[in-house]
Amino acid sequence: MSIVEDSQHSDGAPTIEGTGIRVRDIATAYEHSGYDPDEITQLYPDLSLGNVHRALAYYYDHIGEFRSAEPAQA
Repeated sequence: MSIVEDSQHSDGAPTIEGTGIRVRDIATAYEHSGYDPDEITQLYPDLSLGNVHRALAYYYDHIGEFRSAEPAQA
C-alpha cells in the first residue's frame, strides 16, 4: 500500500491507501503517545509493520507541511 491524498476522503489528508487511516494519526501515536511501530499495528490491525514505517517516513519527509497545518496552541 502507498500513501495517497484523496479529496473525497479524510479531507484530502495523506492516508494509507485503502484504509482511510491518516498519516498524522500514526505519527501522533508514535511521537506524542509513545507507541512503537509494533504497538501501532495493534492499534490499527489493518496496517502491516511496513505500512506504519511507510507512514512515518512520509510524515518525516513532509514534517514542515504537517507542522504548519497544526492548529495554534492557546
